Amino acid sequence: MRPSADTLLFWVGAKCAYSCPACPIAQGEVAGQSAEDLHRALLAISDRKGRLVIPIGGDPGMRPDLLRLLATIRGDDCVPGLITTGAVLCQAAARERLLRARLGYLRLQLFGAGDAHDESTRAAGSYAAVLAGLRAWAEASAGGCDIDVVLNLRSRPADRLADEVEQLRSDLGKASVQLIVADDADSPDPLAAAVAPLAGWNTHGERPLLAVESIAEPAQPAEMMAIPVPGGVFVGAATPAATCLGVVDRLRERAAAAAPRVHSNSFNFVRSSATVAYRENAEDCDAHAAGSAEPARSLWLIAGEELHEYTTDTGDFDATEIARIKDEWSHLFLDRAAAGVLDDFREGMRRVLPDAACEECAHKNGCGRRFRMVDGQPFAVEEAWIADYVRHLSGRVLDVGCGEQLYRDEIIPLVRDGRVSYTGLDPDQPSLDEWREVLPEGVFVLGGIEEFYCPGETYDRLLCLRSLNHVFDLDEAIAKMAWALKPGGQLLIVETTPFAMLRESDQVSAADRAPRAGHQHFRNVTSEDILPYARRRGLRVLHHHPVGLESSNEWVLLLTK
Repeated sequence: MRPSADTLLFWVGAKCAYSCPACPIAQGEVAGQSAEDLHRALLAISDRKGRLVIPIGGDPGMRPDLLRLLATIRGDDCVPGLITTGAVLCQAAARERLLRARLGYLRLQLFGAGDAHDESTRAAGSYAAVLAGLRAWAEASAGGCDIDVVLNLRSRPADRLADEVEQLRSDLGKASVQLIVADDADSPDPLAAAVAPLAGWNTHGERPLLAVESIAEPAQPAEMMAIPVPGGVFVGAATPAATCLGVVDRLRERAAAAAPRVHSNSFNFVRSSATVAYRENAEDCDAHAAGSAEPARSLWLIAGEELHEYTTDTGDFDATEIARIKDEWSHLFLDRAAAGVLDDFREGMRRVLPDAACEECAHKNGCGRRFRMVDGQPFAVEEAWIADYVRHLSGRVLDVGCGEQLYRDEIIPLVRDGRVSYTGLDPDQPSLDEWREVLPEGVFVLGGIEEFYCPGETYDRLLCLRSLNHVFDLDEAIAKMAWALKPGGQLLIVETTPFAMLRESDQVSAADRAPRAGHQHFRNVTSEDILPYARRRGLRVLHHHPVGLESSNEWVLLLTK
C-alpha cells in the first residue's frame, strides 16, 4: 500500500541515526507527540478505516515506542507505514517486531549509493548495513509490505545520479522495491537534468520502477513520473518542518498548487480550394505541385476522380505531434455528418488511411501525400471487444466516469437480472441524473475518483471508459482504483489518443460554436504511459490493445490486482 492523497501523516519527532551536516535537525530529539496523541487524532477522522498512516519527523524508527505507535495505528483500523534511514532494519529482532506490527509500507531514505551515502551521513559502513537489512526485510515480508527506496540528491552534484541509480539497483539484488530519486532545498542542480539519462528506465520491465520527486516544478522527460510522496494530509496539532526525511510539507504544498494544464484532444484538417485530378500511378500525380507550402500540415483525400486538399492551422499541436497523428498512426477521420450534428462516432466518422501508391513517389517528402477513406465503423474491433467484456460483468461493479455511458444496452440487463451490483461515479450532475433515470436500480455518486472514498468496500470489476484523460491527478486516480479493487478483481481502462478530423469549413464553424464540455482533457496518454503507474500500484496486465497504424486511436488495457 503506497502513499496517496488519502495517506495520513502524523508528526511524532525522533532522533536520527546520523549527524548529517546538511540536515535541518542534525541530531538529537525534536518536539513530537505520543501514541495517545496519535490515537485521539485518528479517532477524530470518521473515514479512517483502511487508510495508510505514516509517523514522520526525524527517524520514527529510532523512537523507543515505535511499536506502540504502529500498534495504535492498527488498532484504529488503519495501515501503519514507516519512513526511516534504515537503522531499525539492521537487527533481525527489530525486523521481526515490524513483521508482527504488519507494516504495510516502508520508505527507506538514502543519501547516495555506496561511499557517497557513508560520506553524507558520516557513518562508515552504514550503506552496506542498511541495504543488507532492507534485503532481509523484503524477503521476510514476502510482498506484504510495499517498499520505496529513496535516493536523495542532497547537496551532492547531480552528474553521477544515473550511475548511482544503477549501482543501487545492482546492490538491491532481487528485492522487490520502487526506486525514487529526490531533491531537497540543498540540491545544487535541477533534478530534471540529472534524471534525463534515465528517461527510458521504466520501459524495461525487469528493472525496479523508477519515480521522481522534486520540490521544484519538474521539467522532466515524459517517461518519468513526478510523484509527490507521501503527499497526504496531516493529522495532529503540530505542522512538520522539512527534515532529512523527505521535505514532505514542501512537496505537499507544491503538489496542491500545481494544477494540470487543459489539453486539446483533436484538431481539424479543413478542406481548401485546391483540387487536382486523381491519377492512379504516383508518377502521374500533380498533387505535389498544387499543394500547400507546408506539406507537413496538409494532405490530399481521394474523392472519386479528384484529390481534395485539406490543411490545418492548429496551434494546439506541434510539428512532432502532428506528424505522429498524421504520418505515423494516421489517426485521421472524415466527418460525414451535417454541420454541427456529429453525435455518433460509430457512423458519423470514417477512418482515413494513407495511399500505398505514395510510397513509390519521388515527390513524397515535399507533398502532403494522398489518403483514402476506409468504409466501415472505425472503432468496430475495439468496440466489439469492450461490449463483449461489459456483457459478461458480474458482482460489484464501479464505473468511473459513468456519465457518457455507451454500453447501457449491456449493463441494464445485468443489473436488473441481479448479476451486477452497479455503482456509477461521475463529477457531472446532469449526466448522473440522466443515467439514474434510465437505471434507478443503480447507485450513483457525484464526484471524481480522486475524492472517492468508500471504507471497507471493494469491487469485483472497475470500468474506466474514456475517463482517464479527465482526471486531475493521474497517479492518485490509478492508486484509488487499485485500492477499490478486490484481490483478483479486474480494472478495464479504455481511452483515446489525439486525432484529427477532416472537415468542410461549415462543419468547423459549427463545431467552434458548439458549447464546450466543462470536464476537459488534462492529458492525452497512451496505454504504454499507464503501465508504470499500474506497476507501482500492484496491477498486472491481462490484455493490452495499444494504438497504432493498424488500429484506431482507442486503446484498451485490462488489469488485475
